[in-house]
Amino acid sequence: MAEVILALTKEEARRRREGRSDWRIPMRPDHGHLLADDIGKTNINPGYSLIGRLKGLAELRGIMRAVERFELA
Repeated sequence: MAEVILALTKEEARRRREGRSDWRIPMRPDHGHLLADDIGKTNINPGYSLIGRLKGLAELRGIMRAVERFELA
């Protein structure tokens, strides 16, 4: 996953240097785990629990920050 994020970060930087308005590459966490309050709910689509996706987003952001830190060091 870190290599994927690194490649996307480099592509964003390339686009930004070119002055492109579409330099940001959107990412979203999909298919999160059922956690905490989501467990036992009946009106939820499998893989799309709120808390599970928030956890996935936090994990993606953590990898993004680590890649930025080590690439800029």
